[in-house]
Amino acid sequence: SGLQVLFALICHPEWAELPYREIAQRANVAHGTVGWVMAELPKLGFMTALRGKRRLMQRERLLQQWAEFYPRVLRGRLLLGRYQAESLAWWDTIDPGRYGAVLGGEPGGGRITHYLRPGAATFYTERIDPRLLVDLRLRTDVNGNVEIYKRFWTFDGDLPGLAPTPLVYADLMATGDGRCIETAKMIYDEHLFRTDA
Repeated sequence: SGLQVLFALICHPEWAELPYREIAQRANVAHGTVGWVMAELPKLGFMTALRGKRRLMQRERLLQQWAEFYPRVLRGRLLLGRYQAESLAWWDTIDPGRYGAVLGGEPGGGRITHYLRPGAATFYTERIDPRLLVDLRLRTDVNGNVEIYKRFWTFDGDLPGLAPTPLVYADLMATGDGRCIETAKMIYDEHLFRTDA
Protein backbone atom coordinates (compact mmCIF):
# COMPACT_ATOMS: atom_id res chain seq x y z
CA SER A 1 0.00 0.00 0.00
CA GLY A 2 2.98 2.30 0.53
CA LEU A 3 3.90 1.75 -3.11
CA GLN A 4 0.40 2.90 -4.10
CA VAL A 5 0.92 6.19 -2.24
CA LEU A 6 4.28 6.70 -3.93
CA PHE A 7 2.74 5.92 -7.31
CA ALA A 8 0.04 8.56 -6.82
CA LEU A 9 2.69 11.14 -5.87
CA ILE A 10 4.96 10.20 -8.79
CA CYS A 11 2.02 10.65 -11.19
CA HIS A 12 0.82 13.84 -9.49
CA PRO A 13 3.62 15.52 -7.48
CA GLU A 14 1.31 18.46 -6.74
CA TRP A 15 -0.78 16.15 -4.52
CA ALA A 16 2.02 16.17 -1.92
CA GLU A 17 0.50 19.31 -0.39
CA LEU A 18 -3.01 17.84 -0.08
CA PRO A 19 -4.43 16.67 3.27
CA TYR A 20 -3.55 13.03 4.03
CA ARG A 21 -7.19 11.99 3.77
CA GLU A 22 -7.40 13.24 0.17
CA ILE A 23 -4.11 11.57 -0.77
CA ALA A 24 -5.42 8.33 0.75
CA GLN A 25 -8.59 8.51 -1.37
CA ARG A 26 -6.65 9.19 -4.56
CA ALA A 27 -4.09 6.46 -3.83
CA ASN A 28 -6.84 4.00 -2.82
CA VAL A 29 -5.24 3.23 0.58
CA ALA A 30 -6.02 3.63 4.27
CA HIS A 31 -5.43 7.06 5.83
CA GLY A 32 -2.71 5.68 8.15
CA THR A 33 -0.63 4.42 5.22
CA VAL A 34 -0.24 7.96 3.92
CA GLY A 35 0.94 9.13 7.35
CA TRP A 36 3.87 6.73 7.58
CA VAL A 37 4.87 7.17 3.94
CA MET A 38 4.88 10.95 4.27
CA ALA A 39 6.94 10.68 7.46
CA GLU A 40 9.60 8.60 5.68
CA LEU A 41 9.92 10.64 2.47
CA PRO A 42 11.80 13.62 4.02
CA LYS A 43 14.28 11.24 5.71
CA LEU A 44 15.02 9.68 2.31
CA GLY A 45 15.42 13.07 0.61
CA PHE A 46 12.22 12.83 -1.44
CA MET A 47 10.21 15.55 0.28
CA THR A 48 10.78 18.98 1.75
CA ALA A 49 8.67 21.82 3.08
CA LEU A 50 8.80 25.16 1.26
CA ARG A 51 6.84 28.07 2.74
CA GLY A 52 4.81 25.62 4.78
CA LYS A 53 3.88 23.43 1.81
CA ARG A 54 5.13 19.92 1.13
CA ARG A 55 7.07 19.46 -2.11
CA LEU A 56 8.12 16.19 -3.74
CA MET A 57 11.84 16.12 -4.57
CA GLN A 58 13.95 13.92 -6.87
CA ARG A 59 10.92 12.52 -8.69
CA GLU A 60 13.19 10.86 -11.28
CA ARG A 61 15.06 8.86 -8.64
CA LEU A 62 11.81 8.04 -6.83
CA LEU A 63 10.30 6.66 -10.07
CA GLN A 64 13.37 4.50 -10.72
CA GLN A 65 13.23 3.04 -7.21
CA TRP A 66 9.46 2.54 -7.46
CA ALA A 67 9.87 0.78 -10.82
CA GLU A 68 12.37 -1.60 -9.19
CA PHE A 69 10.09 -2.49 -6.26
CA TYR A 70 6.75 -2.58 -8.07
CA PRO A 71 7.24 -5.91 -9.94
CA ARG A 72 8.85 -7.55 -6.89
CA VAL A 73 6.44 -6.40 -4.19
CA LEU A 74 3.06 -5.29 -5.56
CA ARG A 75 2.51 -6.57 -9.10
CA GLY A 76 2.24 -10.30 -8.29
CA ARG A 77 -0.55 -9.64 -5.79
CA LEU A 78 -2.57 -7.83 -8.45
CA LEU A 79 -2.69 -10.62 -11.05
CA LEU A 80 -6.29 -11.50 -11.98
CA GLY A 81 -5.43 -13.92 -14.77
CA ARG A 82 -3.05 -14.90 -17.54
CA TYR A 83 -4.22 -15.90 -21.00
CA GLN A 84 -3.00 -16.85 -24.46
CA ALA A 85 -4.05 -14.87 -27.52
CA GLU A 86 -3.56 -16.37 -30.98
CA SER A 87 -2.66 -12.92 -32.23
CA LEU A 88 -1.99 -9.50 -30.70
CA ALA A 89 -2.95 -7.70 -33.93
CA TRP A 90 -5.62 -5.79 -31.97
CA TRP A 91 -3.15 -4.04 -29.66
CA ASP A 92 -3.24 -0.69 -31.47
CA THR A 93 -6.95 -0.57 -32.34
CA ILE A 94 -8.71 -2.03 -29.30
CA ASP A 95 -10.67 0.33 -27.06
CA PRO A 96 -9.92 -1.15 -23.62
CA GLY A 97 -12.38 1.27 -22.01
CA ARG A 98 -15.18 -0.77 -23.57
CA TYR A 99 -14.21 -3.52 -21.12
CA GLY A 100 -13.56 -1.20 -18.16
CA ALA A 101 -9.82 -1.63 -18.64
CA VAL A 102 -6.67 0.26 -19.62
CA LEU A 103 -3.53 -0.98 -21.35
CA GLY A 104 -0.13 -1.08 -19.67
CA GLY A 105 3.15 -2.78 -20.56
CA GLU A 106 4.09 -3.37 -24.18
CA PRO A 107 0.87 -2.16 -25.86
CA GLY A 108 0.98 0.97 -23.68
CA GLY A 109 4.61 1.53 -24.66
CA GLY A 110 3.78 0.93 -28.32
CA ARG A 111 0.94 3.44 -28.28
CA ILE A 112 2.99 6.10 -26.48
CA THR A 113 6.13 5.84 -28.62
CA HIS A 114 4.89 4.28 -31.91
CA TYR A 115 8.15 2.31 -31.71
CA LEU A 116 7.45 -1.02 -30.02
CA ARG A 117 5.43 -3.86 -31.57
CA PRO A 118 4.18 -5.85 -28.54
CA GLY A 119 4.96 -9.51 -28.01
CA ALA A 120 2.77 -9.57 -24.90
CA ALA A 121 -0.17 -7.51 -23.61
CA THR A 122 -1.00 -6.11 -20.19
CA PHE A 123 -4.42 -4.92 -19.04
CA TYR A 124 -5.42 -3.27 -15.75
CA THR A 125 -9.06 -3.42 -14.64
CA GLU A 126 -11.29 -3.64 -11.57
CA ARG A 127 -12.62 -7.02 -12.74
CA ILE A 128 -12.28 -9.10 -15.88
CA ASP A 129 -15.11 -8.45 -18.32
CA PRO A 130 -16.04 -11.81 -19.92
CA ARG A 131 -16.57 -9.98 -23.25
CA LEU A 132 -12.84 -9.17 -23.33
CA LEU A 133 -11.98 -12.87 -23.17
CA VAL A 134 -14.53 -13.71 -25.87
CA ASP A 135 -13.77 -10.82 -28.24
CA LEU A 136 -10.00 -11.39 -28.12
CA ARG A 137 -10.36 -15.20 -28.07
CA LEU A 138 -8.28 -15.49 -24.91
CA ARG A 139 -7.82 -18.88 -23.30
CA THR A 140 -6.43 -19.46 -19.82
CA ASP A 141 -2.70 -20.20 -19.88
CA VAL A 142 -0.27 -19.70 -16.98
CA ASN A 143 2.46 -18.89 -19.50
CA GLY A 144 0.20 -16.87 -21.80
CA ASN A 145 1.03 -13.65 -23.61
CA VAL A 146 -1.83 -11.61 -22.08
CA GLU A 147 -1.82 -10.60 -18.40
CA ILE A 148 -4.72 -8.94 -16.63
CA TYR A 149 -4.03 -7.12 -13.36
CA LYS A 150 -6.25 -5.41 -10.82
CA ARG A 151 -6.25 -1.64 -11.18
CA PHE A 152 -4.80 -0.16 -7.98
CA TRP A 153 -5.23 3.58 -8.61
CA THR A 154 -8.33 5.78 -8.88
CA PHE A 155 -7.21 8.57 -11.22
CA ASP A 156 -6.99 8.87 -15.01
CA GLY A 157 -3.84 8.17 -16.96
CA ASP A 158 -2.11 10.65 -19.26
CA LEU A 159 -3.59 9.19 -22.45
CA PRO A 160 -7.05 7.69 -23.05
CA GLY A 161 -7.16 3.92 -22.70
CA LEU A 162 -3.69 3.70 -21.14
CA ALA A 163 -2.42 3.19 -17.61
CA PRO A 164 -0.54 6.20 -16.19
CA THR A 165 2.76 6.65 -18.03
CA PRO A 166 5.01 5.88 -14.99
CA LEU A 167 3.29 2.47 -14.72
CA VAL A 168 3.80 1.72 -18.42
CA TYR A 169 7.48 2.60 -17.87
CA ALA A 170 7.73 0.25 -14.87
CA ASP A 171 5.97 -2.59 -16.72
CA LEU A 172 8.41 -2.28 -19.63
CA MET A 173 11.48 -2.16 -17.38
CA ALA A 174 10.27 -5.29 -15.55
CA THR A 175 10.30 -7.39 -18.75
CA GLY A 176 14.12 -7.47 -18.93
CA ASP A 177 13.71 -7.43 -22.73
CA GLY A 178 16.14 -5.13 -24.56
CA ARG A 179 13.60 -3.61 -26.93
CA CYS A 180 11.12 -3.02 -24.08
CA ILE A 181 13.82 -1.37 -21.97
CA GLU A 182 14.78 0.82 -24.93
CA THR A 183 11.12 1.84 -25.25
CA ALA A 184 10.94 2.53 -21.50
CA LYS A 185 13.96 4.84 -21.80
CA MET A 186 12.28 6.68 -24.69
CA ILE A 187 9.20 7.17 -22.51
CA TYR A 188 11.36 8.34 -19.60
CA ASP A 189 13.26 10.87 -21.72
CA GLU A 190 10.49 12.10 -24.01
CA HIS A 191 7.32 11.84 -21.92
CA LEU A 192 8.17 11.73 -18.22
CA PHE A 193 11.22 13.97 -17.80
CA ARG A 194 11.70 15.98 -20.97
CA THR A 195 14.73 18.25 -20.66
CA ASP A 196 13.86 20.50 -23.61
CA ALA A 197 10.39 21.43 -22.36
